[in-house]
Amino acid sequence: MRPLPAGVAARLAAVAADPAGVPLPVFNSLLSLLASSDPSHAHLPLHLFRRLLLPRRRPDAFTLSTLASSSSSLSSAALHAFALRLGLLHADPVVANALLLRYLRLPTRCPDLARRLFDEMPVRTAASYNTLISHLPPGGAEDVWGLVRRMVADGCTPDRFTVSAVLPACVSGYLRRGRELHCYALRAGMCGPDDFHVSSGLVSMYCRVGHPDLAWRVFNQLERRNVVSWTAMVGGFVENRMFEDAVEAFRAMWVNDGIQPNRIALITVLSAVEALSGLAEGKQVHSFALRMGMYGEVPLNNALIDTYAKCGSLHYARRIFDDDSWCKDVISWGAMILGYGIHGMGAEAVDLFEQMLAFGVKPDDIVGLGVLSACSRAGLVLKGLDIYNSMVKDHGVSPTEEMCACMVDLLGRSGHVDHAMDFIKSMSVEPGSSVWGALLDASVIHNNKEIQDLASRSLLRLEEGKPSNLVAVSNLNASSERWSIVEQVRTRINQGSVMKKPGRSWVNPT
Repeated sequence: MRPLPAGVAARLAAVAADPAGVPLPVFNSLLSLLASSDPSHAHLPLHLFRRLLLPRRRPDAFTLSTLASSSSSLSSAALHAFALRLGLLHADPVVANALLLRYLRLPTRCPDLARRLFDEMPVRTAASYNTLISHLPPGGAEDVWGLVRRMVADGCTPDRFTVSAVLPACVSGYLRRGRELHCYALRAGMCGPDDFHVSSGLVSMYCRVGHPDLAWRVFNQLERRNVVSWTAMVGGFVENRMFEDAVEAFRAMWVNDGIQPNRIALITVLSAVEALSGLAEGKQVHSFALRMGMYGEVPLNNALIDTYAKCGSLHYARRIFDDDSWCKDVISWGAMILGYGIHGMGAEAVDLFEQMLAFGVKPDDIVGLGVLSACSRAGLVLKGLDIYNSMVKDHGVSPTEEMCACMVDLLGRSGHVDHAMDFIKSMSVEPGSSVWGALLDASVIHNNKEIQDLASRSLLRLEEGKPSNLVAVSNLNASSERWSIVEQVRTRINQGSVMKKPGRSWVNPT
């Protein structure tokens, strides 16, 4: 436990020495200081409230809102009931807003109770709506817009926080809504030189709906840009697979505007670097991180391992991984294991996986996918089966569809197509396109007509799937001269939501 700051400790000692003579505002001030102090002192606000304040003073709205914003072990329901009993919950929206945020933010999230509290509030402020909107689960775009309409009907004017919270709900297909928000922000004067959050949100929104050209236009019109704005633009280019533009924007951030990239910016541009297999650019980012003293940060080192591995430089990836100056997490192990897997080094991947278990690191489904795909590429059938059974039975990892597809691929590639079919029948998850696609590939390799037909029918039954799977089904039926099925599949690829991207290859002279 870290010691309290000297000033806070002195005030706490003075209050404890003579609590009866301390007025309520002084109690509240000390409570606020303790609530914002180090997490190791999370018990102190509740202790001050119960032992010193409550026996001598009647809490007010500020007292309860401060207690609600602390990370104390006090039950949210108990605090809610206490506020009701004192008549403060409906008297002051600050208390209700603090409780609303507590219900939504604590590890034991209670969204249903939060929504019920919100609906029962006699007076809802813009802060009430902003709190609920910003904590809605991803994918609830219609819920967000419903709350915005209700907010306006309640007489609350959307502010900068509202716009920043609503912009992430503008996903693919919501360009019109995004433009409406943009117009509102311009009319309300929210796109000034200091409104970095709104401006960066607009850049990210246009990229998210597939219009990086509009994002670039908004970005170029900004009077002032900071690292958040630049990172949003770099990330938008990456999201739209404009990797060269992402790297150029990253360079311009430093060269043109003189803005030093932070850890998030470096991690973002590394996604573009690995997509381009740009080993030289990856080394430049690595060198920059070393010069700026950011090398020891775990997420950045994980991204560097992943980049070096995907750029074909396992030697550099392993050097970062073996450096004991930073603390590796399960993602670090998974990135290195996956790196060995994509290079067909199954034995090395399995050895590293066993080292991870020996160090007491608990594997997750991502690590499982990496080591199983490595076993599949290297033909380590028995080892792959042992690892799969161990992860499910000994480590409590719930098998995902991707893990199951790896197992089907592992068994099928080695010639055990019937065993792969038995595995699919025993799966605890519903087999999807990746599973049936792996079975189709195996049945084609080993010329098993019965399994080919079964996998083809299963893929055609699914509404969505990988375009490569449907192309394989089309080619398979074309070889058997079943032209009606070929036409059906090709029409589905060309007219449906599934689109086959053309392959490409290139030589990087660097």
